[in-house]
Amino acid sequence: MTDRKKALLATLQATKLLCVIRIRSNESLVPLMEALYRGGVNIIEITSTTPRFDLQIRAIREAFSSRPDCFVGAGTILTKNQADLAAQAGADFLVSPIFDEEVFEHCKSLGLPVMPGCMTPSESYRAWKAGADVVKAFPGLVCTPQWFSDIRGPLPMIPMMPTGNVNEITAPQYIKAGAIAVGVGKALASEEEILAHDWAAIEQHAKQYVELLSQC
Repeated sequence: MTDRKKALLATLQATKLLCVIRIRSNESLVPLMEALYRGGVNIIEITSTTPRFDLQIRAIREAFSSRPDCFVGAGTILTKNQADLAAQAGADFLVSPIFDEEVFEHCKSLGLPVMPGCMTPSESYRAWKAGADVVKAFPGLVCTPQWFSDIRGPLPMIPMMPTGNVNEITAPQYIKAGAIAVGVGKALASEEEILAHDWAAIEQHAKQYVELLSQC
């Protein structure tokens, strides 16, 4: 395991928070990362549905090259080509909403932390046995805090992180139920706020989530 990979996983467990960004514009996301970072959030996932997602990742890596505690990854990785684009852009990790064995193995071959999406105990266990660094519990409307509590009983060894349905109410519930971290999207940084350049609001959201999860 590389030092960068160790640092990412340690940071994820320590901060318990990852920001998921999915927008339909090619708006620069560097100012967004600056706002999140000021608020205490230093792990961001840019989904492949975001226009030019690989260039966004590259721009953030370059802008934050002097801040090794900032991590940017790629989400919604469904194909080998998307994984390659992300890796070439300097992504620190790869996330998928599904567990496709062929794509997963290719992602692992790139040497990056991989977080496949799973919805059942069997699927989660298979992903973990295959080498998933973190299992993404998705969607959150199905993988509720109660679901987490139930699955952590027989499968406590699997590091899991929910995305979707995560807000200021459910986030601490997930952590208390056994999640190592939560992936928060529009509740932390909405597309409307990003397009309006409302960095102050996003920074404030970040501070609120950091404070909330620090108490868990």
